[in-house]
Amino acid sequence: MATKVYQLKAAVIRNEFRGFVKGLDDAALVVTQSPDTSTLQQNLPFAATLLLNHPSVKHGFYALISGRDTIAYGLQKQEKGYVRAALLPYQRQQIACVAGIDSLYESAVIRSADSLHWLATARYRLADTSTLVLGLDINLQQLQHYLWSVDTTGRAYAFITDEQGTYLSHPDELLIGRKMENVTGNDSKRLGDSVTTYETVTSAYLQLPVVRYSTPLLLAGAQWKLIVDTPMLAVDEDVKAIERYILLLLVTTAVLIIILIGWAQNKWQKEFMLRQQAELTRQELLAEKQALSLMAERQQKDNALLQLNTLKEKVNPHFLFNSLSSLNALIDQSPETAQAFVMKLSRVYRYVLDAYPDGVATVAAELNFAREYFFLLKIRFGQGLAPLAEELPEELLTRRIPFMSIQTLIENAVKHNVVSRDMPLHITIHIKNDHLIVSNNLQLRNDVTASGGQGLHYLQSTYSHLGSGNFRCGVEGGSFVCYLPLLPASR
Repeated sequence: MATKVYQLKAAVIRNEFRGFVKGLDDAALVVTQSPDTSTLQQNLPFAATLLLNHPSVKHGFYALISGRDTIAYGLQKQEKGYVRAALLPYQRQQIACVAGIDSLYESAVIRSADSLHWLATARYRLADTSTLVLGLDINLQQLQHYLWSVDTTGRAYAFITDEQGTYLSHPDELLIGRKMENVTGNDSKRLGDSVTTYETVTSAYLQLPVVRYSTPLLLAGAQWKLIVDTPMLAVDEDVKAIERYILLLLVTTAVLIIILIGWAQNKWQKEFMLRQQAELTRQELLAEKQALSLMAERQQKDNALLQLNTLKEKVNPHFLFNSLSSLNALIDQSPETAQAFVMKLSRVYRYVLDAYPDGVATVAAELNFAREYFFLLKIRFGQGLAPLAEELPEELLTRRIPFMSIQTLIENAVKHNVVSRDMPLHITIHIKNDHLIVSNNLQLRNDVTASGGQGLHYLQSTYSHLGSGNFRCGVEGGSFVCYLPLLPASR
């Protein structure tokens, strides 16, 4: 019983401390996505926000060291966000210490004024040899105030010591920073995890016999020890409670046995009627299942057509505004191109507004529509959009695919990826193994708002309605690839 109480208490404390240092790991995601120092400087505010994400973490710091240049600030959390401040001397000293070592994480406990501070730091080497140091500054006295509110119903208390036996946390706040007294108990034993020991000692805090469990606590380079004391009184109360429960269970079991004997004597008389009722129920459920299957099929078709209509409504205003802006710029620069642009734009909208009651069109029609649409995009993005690469056999152009499918995938590629002269977007269309494949090089933008994947959901719903569940898309070797199964040609 004492072991169970220890395990629950230890799990709570471990989860809390993992939450404190989680900001270091979250901020690391920003660092790994920054290819150089310039980009990292732009992303540092976001990394700092992640660093101070836990409600009980109020202070932190960071330093970006590039050659002889160093950018270093302290961080103080406020109600909304954080503010930068000058580094405290002990923070500056910790940065200098961490910058010169090879380990990723490093922890130190220092005394400042009348309190201990836990400095948990992480060091990252960038590709251009720059060094970024991120750190958390946690006041251990204030941390103890927070831990008082954690697991208030537990019947054990926990405290933490460092490798030298100094209290880092304790319900008695006055003990924080002092050395732990040597307490002589019984011979210690090990639990099944082989790293946790336990023994019976007299707690100096409670002045009562307790079962003391000791286990390593490894966090951000720190090698601490988590100690949980469970009072023997609480264990004795549990034992007595179990004795009462066992007696109650015996009495309840005897009563239940008598009731079950009486119930079993009457059961055989009703068995035949229950079997008949079960058969009738099975027949009714089978009929309902068939009706629901037909209803689901109709609903699937309605859902696909509804998403198609939604895509049309989305294309109309959004794409029109961008196209008109491009047309406005072309009128003065190249009237002939502007005239061609208008013709292409009218064909695009004529095709979008055409009626396709079954939701599918030929590959030839979809490809022509995609070319017109791509022409408009090419005018808008210029050299940022590489020419459309096509490889489609003539004999397969009569096969069918969902209406607006190629245009939807091209639109997604332009929406979610960087399109610039320095990083042109390449889109290819080809056919392989009875699939029309649309792919683009993956160079994701960071400023794209969530769209809900409406276009991909439309394609998936259409293929499901048509009885082909082989539509798929995903990242393959640095490219985003979508496979559109070719449907039979119309007769």
